[in-house]
Amino acid sequence: MGKVDFQSHKVQIQVTVEKAYSFLYDLNNLQKLMPEQIINWQSTEDSCSFDIKGMAHISLERAETIPEQLVRIISKPENPIDLEIRGNLEKQTADQTTLWIELTADLSPMLKLMASGPMQNLVNIMADKLKEASF
Repeated sequence: MGKVDFQSHKVQIQVTVEKAYSFLYDLNNLQKLMPEQIINWQSTEDSCSFDIKGMAHISLERAETIPEQLVRIISKPENPIDLEIRGNLEKQTADQTTLWIELTADLSPMLKLMASGPMQNLVNIMADKLKEASF
């Protein structure tokens, strides 16, 4: 097993950094950023779980936050793989924020070969959906 890192492109959104942070802080909103392969979604403000169609069940919880800068989400111990998702925020102007998503996964060499493309795609989809989200 080895840690593999993925980073989305940066997106600019026309909302305050406070609003963007509040959106990422509430894990109920994470569903709005997920691709169609995510099914059976359940969430609270602090945690969420879902199935990746035909693959695995994933449970996540908020682990750490830095107001207006970072929301860190980690996988719960029962997950088949160890995941960490970081929503990063940078204030640009009073009403413009830059956001990007980072994902770290602990993957076997075989899983790394199979999952690297889909995981990179996931962080980019999440970033793109942040541009479309209603804050």
